[in-house]
Amino acid sequence: MLLITHDNQLQERLRSLANSLGRIVVKVERVAGTVAILQATRPAAVLLDLDLPDEAAWETAELLLQESSCPPVILLTAQTEQFDIRTAIQAGSLFNKGESPSHLLRVVDEALELPAANQAERNSVQRVLIGRLKPSRWAGPTTPAYRFWGINE
Repeated sequence: MLLITHDNQLQERLRSLANSLGRIVVKVERVAGTVAILQATRPAAVLLDLDLPDEAAWETAELLLQESSCPPVILLTAQTEQFDIRTAIQAGSLFNKGESPSHLLRVVDEALELPAANQAERNSVQRVLIGRLKPSRWAGPTTPAYRFWGINE
């Protein structure tokens, strides 16, 4: 499994259990070159932490899900306060990275059980999900709705 995160605690918990089950977890902290790493390592699944800084994970998710040979991508986050994210977690499209490692490995197993034809559909659904949940880029300064021209100048 390829784990893309800066969360060392998540990596340690997941790797410990995975190793005891005969699985290997490879951690990547940089998102640059992720597609090349994916092609070189050919992991069974990718666990992507959406809490990476500077929205890097969102862009990486978009890149990975466009790859034709992309394995199942499991989207993880600790940000469960936002309504849309909470809804995605309840729907099983996004997962709380605070869950137990055994739960996360079960999620990976379930994703791996899907037929290859369903994987392409799942990737396209996840691309739409990423587009809907991605933090807004236009959160810059705005003009107040009730601006008093002449007074504020």
